[in-house]
Amino acid sequence: MISRMSKVFAQVIFVAIYLGVSTPDIGAQVRTACSVVSGDDAQKFVGGPLDVKEAASVPINNAPGAYTSVCTYVARGTEVEKALTAPRLLDLTLHFLDSVESMATIYENTVIRYTYTINSPEVPFKNATITYLSGFGDKAFVVEAVPDPQTGYKSALIVFYKGRIGGSIAAWKNPEPALETSKAVLQFILSRLP
Repeated sequence: MISRMSKVFAQVIFVAIYLGVSTPDIGAQVRTACSVVSGDDAQKFVGGPLDVKEAASVPINNAPGAYTSVCTYVARGTEVEKALTAPRLLDLTLHFLDSVESMATIYENTVIRYTYTINSPEVPFKNATITYLSGFGDKAFVVEAVPDPQTGYKSALIVFYKGRIGGSIAAWKNPEPALETSKAVLQFILSRLP
């Protein structure tokens, strides 16, 4: 769910930028997802030990200075590609764009795309829902689903934006509720963003 949803969000960003998003502040400081949530921070939220996989700063085509940063902390010994079945996970994707307007447009397009995806007959997850959240940046919504029918554990992916920065967060420490863990991590992240 995480990698597929992150890919959808990245595709929406690419389309929005390709269709004419303005040029970002090239002199802006480069921040990364792993600098926003360190390994020690991740262990406080989801326990440890954890392995990390990072894509620190991936440029967004046709938008000089705009970039995406991904940081995934997963229970030690778990392959990141199989993270949906991991007992502990903190997956953070941040998109650093040029303006609030650009980020708002991308967010709204992402809402439409996820709504379409979870209502599709080919949806790969059981009981997928979208719920809007208040009090988390400028706007946020959560997609909840059961990705592993064997355990029945409900995962949560929160998509959000605050100013010109947006992204997604999924965090859990099974059997604790993933939504509450993800909300706590997102509050922490938002407190560290400009």
